[in-house]
Amino acid sequence: MFHMKASTFIFTLVLSLNGLLLGAQEFGYASYYSDDYNGSETAYGEIYDRNKLTAAHKMHPMGTRLRVTRLDNKKSVIVRVNDRGPYLKGRIVELSHAAARQLKMLNEGQVEVKVEVIGQEAPITTIKEEPKTVPTSVPTSGGTGTTETAKPTPTVNTTSTVPPDTRTAPPVVVEKKPVVTEIPVKPSTKTQVDKTKLVRGDMGTSGLFKIAISHSDKKGFGVQVASVATYESMLDKVAELQGKWFDNILISMDGGKKFRVILGPFDTDGSARAYEANLKKKKIDGFVVNLAEMK
Repeated sequence: MFHMKASTFIFTLVLSLNGLLLGAQEFGYASYYSDDYNGSETAYGEIYDRNKLTAAHKMHPMGTRLRVTRLDNKKSVIVRVNDRGPYLKGRIVELSHAAARQLKMLNEGQVEVKVEVIGQEAPITTIKEEPKTVPTSVPTSGGTGTTETAKPTPTVNTTSTVPPDTRTAPPVVVEKKPVVTEIPVKPSTKTQVDKTKLVRGDMGTSGLFKIAISHSDKKGFGVQVASVATYESMLDKVAELQGKWFDNILISMDGGKKFRVILGPFDTDGSARAYEANLKKKKIDGFVVNLAEMK
């Protein structure tokens, strides 16, 4: 009886928790994955596909279905959680490219949204077919319903009793060929090589980081968003921008005394100014610079 009461209590508790989660609402900012992540593995081991309606969330488990509604234009999309994150203050959900396209936010970077839990994906159950049992008994011909065990088929000796031909047969030459054993190659489960994941604003005081530096042509225009005096401050700024999904980051060094952090390049002054105006909507200040005039 005690076990029955305990089981009933646990079952009721689970139902209550599910009821609380179902329909729960959350308000904050949504952003979307950079295309650099397409084909990479999520925290749950699933391959991220930019064309599927998926999302990352810090709290909801794998398979949770969420309705994400943009607050300004009221557009909504239903996504399935297949990753954990984002881990930036104010950011509550990270959307796939396809989901962001439905919310019309590809040119915004991040927007204010409402997130609602609408259900849980049904688990996939694999049912193995049981092997068929071959009967070992056969019914008797008497029709009495009784059975008798099938007797094994007697072995028949098929060896001929004709004496062998005593004439000497010509020798048969058998060419020996090397035996080639084929080893089946296991197909790769990934269709695309994982790409290097960028630091997303969580660069700590320790760890191993990969940094690739290459020269950029001094032509076109950019939007300068920071000017710092130390190398460490410059790395912190780059990590912060990567955390906001910027991957068009340029660094201008002035004799090691000043580091300018620039977003670009852009072909024309007009396109750079349009980008600057879009940055201001995201509370990021900057100004247009001519890259050809950089030292």
